[in-house]
Amino acid sequence: MLTIEANLADFPVPRRWTQRSSSIPWVPGNVDQMIPNLRHLLRDIECDGAVERPFTWPVTGAETTIKAAVHSLGSCGLIVKGRDTLRLSHEARVFLDREDADYLGAVLHANVRFVGEMLREIDSGRSHTELNKAAEISYGLKWGTLDQVRRRSSWLRALGLAELWDHSNQVVLTDRGRSLRDALQLTQTNEIPGFTDLYQKAPELKPAGPLTLAALERLDQNALAHRKPQLGYLAGGSSLENFRILADLASPSTTKDDYIQQCVDQFTVKKSSAEQTLWSLRALNILEQVGMHTFAPAPVAVEWLDSGNPLDLVRILHCKVALVGEVLSALREESETGAVLRWLTLRFPGHRLSRGELTRRFAILNDAELIERIGHTRYRITPLGELFHAALPYLERAEAHSSSHRESQEAGPADTSSAEMGNHVQEVLDAAFDSANPRRFEEAVAVAFRLLGLEVEQHGGPGKTDLLVVFWISPTRRCRVTVEVKTDSAGVVHENDIKFDALEEHRKIHRAERVIVVGPDFGGRLPQWAKKKNIPLISAGNIAEWLNRSRGARLFPQELFDIILSGSAHSVWTSATRSLEAVGQVSSALWESGNDENDIEFNEGALTARDIWRMSKGTERNPLSPREIEDALSLLSNPLLAASVRTKNGEFIATAPPQLVAARLRTFADALEDGLPGLAGSSASDHHVLSAEQEEAAVRNPERATPDVAPEQVRRWAKVNGRPVSSKGRLPNSLVAEYLAAADGT
Repeated sequence: MLTIEANLADFPVPRRWTQRSSSIPWVPGNVDQMIPNLRHLLRDIECDGAVERPFTWPVTGAETTIKAAVHSLGSCGLIVKGRDTLRLSHEARVFLDREDADYLGAVLHANVRFVGEMLREIDSGRSHTELNKAAEISYGLKWGTLDQVRRRSSWLRALGLAELWDHSNQVVLTDRGRSLRDALQLTQTNEIPGFTDLYQKAPELKPAGPLTLAALERLDQNALAHRKPQLGYLAGGSSLENFRILADLASPSTTKDDYIQQCVDQFTVKKSSAEQTLWSLRALNILEQVGMHTFAPAPVAVEWLDSGNPLDLVRILHCKVALVGEVLSALREESETGAVLRWLTLRFPGHRLSRGELTRRFAILNDAELIERIGHTRYRITPLGELFHAALPYLERAEAHSSSHRESQEAGPADTSSAEMGNHVQEVLDAAFDSANPRRFEEAVAVAFRLLGLEVEQHGGPGKTDLLVVFWISPTRRCRVTVEVKTDSAGVVHENDIKFDALEEHRKIHRAERVIVVGPDFGGRLPQWAKKKNIPLISAGNIAEWLNRSRGARLFPQELFDIILSGSAHSVWTSATRSLEAVGQVSSALWESGNDENDIEFNEGALTARDIWRMSKGTERNPLSPREIEDALSLLSNPLLAASVRTKNGEFIATAPPQLVAARLRTFADALEDGLPGLAGSSASDHHVLSAEQEEAAVRNPERATPDVAPEQVRRWAKVNGRPVSSKGRLPNSLVAEYLAAADGT
């Protein structure tokens, strides 16, 4: 084998981080078989570049096709794909000529993220769990399982660059691994998009101005509890720069009409939107009314504009708007948007944020460099944010896990299901690409459908469908649907991967009404063929979206049936979400009118449906329709809820603030759950979750991880404890693990 020094000049230059793949290529076999299998595949393609032909891995004897084998390699820089043929890259030819493992390691590093960087992170020895954490914190690679880290570890071991010490379960570098690490061009954290130099320099927290500091000192728990729930509409958006522009438009003072016209000219909005912007800024203490029709920046806003300190604006907003600084508290424990939203909801139940309102707060905090974005839906607090967080007063938190009946119910199965949905999204997306382990994706899809409230049976095997899903449509109709689950390492399932005759045979065997196919995504002629045969194609992205959206608006099985089999996902979820928004907006409108002196003097604080429609039309980008308002009023005025009262004139008056209305609605949920076997009194702590170390041990010793248990015992235990379980088929490993954990604790 040639030395590293001899090959260093020939090493491929690493591609930019964003151009490198986040998934490592894969070939079957243990660490001793991987390189021979790869070499044989490359030699085979060198002789014949045809795609549609069979291929057998020589060491393991596994049969596949060239197309599938190349898909498992991904974008690793070894294969150049043409329209119908394949050929070896220059790097692949060099590797075959030299049989140089160090060179292959350099090729993988040049095309795949966290290969050479993993050599750096291993250092003197680290476990797979520690390496997975390092990949997330330092490189923004959030993998739901240890699979990607283990695959990289296997390649490094196959190349002789690392070893796995069984006694400590740590990956350690060999001398060759250290030499290659020092020779490679490794990516630095500050070169990765989303990772700024905020972590490389000591932060400086500029103190608040005198007026801003005085406003903060006046914040007691009563003031914090009665802050505005929303920022309000602002022409141009919620960026810090836009706040400055909107405040400057009123400097040193301006009339109402002039300000509205400036907003119209500057942002090309309607006059009603410009007027709403004016009232929003006044409520935020950015502007104040100094005359009958004259406005000017408030003194505290003038102080902020003169100092140019963006942190003062955040402080001003924290004084006036609920859950601004509290978002920093959440980001100290959570990073994913959904998890942050749940954290805030549990600890501040009187101030429930919508996802849109949370996004606006993220934008403001990000502009002020108090947080930074590290993924599509993930953020983290910066060192400056930590200093800023320590200097703010906060609303007292409700206990997330109380022993009281009310709070144990809140932390019970319904909330746990919501959290599980958020946690399961990444597993669905990752498993879809794990073609070496198709059962993993089948399990992920089965769990997802169960979380969505469907009955699922897992089958698999020759002549059988992968999953059988039952939709409860009505007391007289239950629709059975067979599900074919396909994985693909390249992320696209084509027409040659699906046998439509077999799908129809499976449907008949299981007496199902319909067939659906689930995969990472679909290409070629498959969508066209499936449409002709009336077979819906469901991508992993579709399922991930359903899980995320279900956390905010749950659908019933018949609604999910319409989504899957008619493709009406957007309209169904939009309708469900709009209904929830309508109840919130109508309740808030009634309460505001009932506490407005002018409305009380004019009409005793009562509103008609038309009044509410006019208010919504002038302040909302997507105003409520009259029908949506009438439906919300019908719910709120129902005697069971009694959140509003209808007068003889057909007007409505509020009877309670929205916070108490929400509390009463939650008591209905409590009453329902109290009557369901296995739900009453349960809590999130009842759910046993394997630690990362236990998971890793289970992977190494599957025989010890899943001892023989009687399926009937597990199903009986699951039904008693409120766990969703099918009456037939394979039991999920997670459910068996819960059963065993409960058995160990008794």
